[in-house]
Amino acid sequence: MELQVRHLRVLVAIARAGSLNRAAGELRLAQPALSHQLRRIEQLVGGRLFERSPRGVRPTRVGELVLARAGAIIPAFDELDRDFRRQPPSHAGLRIGWNDSGLVPSLFDCVERLLPEHELTSRADLSHSRLVTQVAGGCVDLALAMICGPRTLAVPDGVRAERVVAEPSFVALPARHPLAGADVVELAGLSGERWIVSSCGDGCRVVFREMCLAHGFTPRIAHDVDALRHRLVSGEHGVCLVQPTTPAPPGMVIRPLAGDPMTVQHVLLWRADHPLDTRFAEVHRAAVTAYEQLVVENDHYREWRDNRAT
Repeated sequence: MELQVRHLRVLVAIARAGSLNRAAGELRLAQPALSHQLRRIEQLVGGRLFERSPRGVRPTRVGELVLARAGAIIPAFDELDRDFRRQPPSHAGLRIGWNDSGLVPSLFDCVERLLPEHELTSRADLSHSRLVTQVAGGCVDLALAMICGPRTLAVPDGVRAERVVAEPSFVALPARHPLAGADVVELAGLSGERWIVSSCGDGCRVVFREMCLAHGFTPRIAHDVDALRHRLVSGEHGVCLVQPTTPAPPGMVIRPLAGDPMTVQHVLLWRADHPLDTRFAEVHRAAVTAYEQLVVENDHYREWRDNRAT
């Protein structure tokens, strides 16, 4: 392994903090993990970089030399990175990342209408935290992340996170289910059901389980699938949570849950220094408008929202 800029950033953080413990907090690392990193860096350099004492750490002579070089290298590297980010993409394509969001087709429509000169390509990733990393690292240009529950999406400096909508979760039932004719379904009334869930990432399964436990039951998960959920419901193999704008296929009905026990947020992500920053802001506004059109086209959801507003 060779000495890299990320190693220099670690050394600068340690020197600035004057303590491995404080530096670990700044870097969001466990203190033992940071100590291990420092030992690896010292092995690369071939000498101790910091003297340890009960009062903290201070650079050795070798450490001062490395830190002096780091003080010149890191700003130069950051400026190079900013210059690179300011350049228009060398590819004509626009790379979009997304997870299990039903708003993806509408987003694609907005992008193709507002940015017709860019060929759209996409990649799916069930983890919204990985989508953030992909945007921050320039692996994708734009991402639509779906987050279950009231959690806040953590994004690094330089990444824009603009919410498209926060919506309730509804439940999909077989058309012949005893509760299919209800205007609103109590979650506790589904305690004996077989649940169909997707392998969603970043804790959505935990949020779902906590929601059920709060309503007095442990969900019985019968099917763990990423596709065919609606067909399984139509075939009377279980029930599942869905987005309220989901169109119901034959054999399935979609009903609101009493009290809105779980909300889902849809957030659009992009780098603030992306050459298309202002155009992406237009895409965000168009996506918000497109969602409202989905509501208009969905009679059941529209009526539910109208009733909530009165």
